[in-house]
Amino acid sequence: MIKVKEKVKLNMNIWAVLENIETGEKRIIKGKNIVTNDGDAYYAQMAAGEAPSDDFDAAASGLRLGSGTATPAKTDTDVQTYINTSLKGLDTGYEKTNDNDTDNTGAAVDSVTWRYSYIAADGPYANIYEGAIVDNRTTPTAALTHFQFAATFSKTTSDTLKVFVNHNMLGV
Repeated sequence: MIKVKEKVKLNMNIWAVLENIETGEKRIIKGKNIVTNDGDAYYAQMAAGEAPSDDFDAAASGLRLGSGTATPAKTDTDVQTYINTSLKGLDTGYEKTNDNDTDNTGAAVDSVTWRYSYIAADGPYANIYEGAIVDNRTTPTAALTHFQFAATFSKTTSDTLKVFVNHNMLGV
């Protein structure tokens, strides 16, 4: 649980690590995101020690990938164009601060990291361009964050994929 006594400004960054299981080659795809209105409420409620209105680390919550090209907005509740079967639950042990996964170069002691991992058998998924952490993977009604990658990419059944969402808490 996040405990803060001062106002915080969230500065976000996304890292997707696509690794070919045959060659071991890794490709890093960066992205930018926005914490939505629901996400702002979640972080404020967690900081105050309250039960969140929308629980983004509950069993039904998770990540959805999409191919939409619209700029993410504060009012978003999901990806624009969902890629079928791309939903994924939060990895065990996450969310957490000071992430020790060496693939997450955006980790820091003042960052909350959310990680979602796809195995080679997941997919294939073509034209991945966006993602959202949602309250319910199958029927979302709220999003913590909605993000876009710098470029579209595809995940084949020869790839694993880890998506890191880092929310940096910067006192203001």
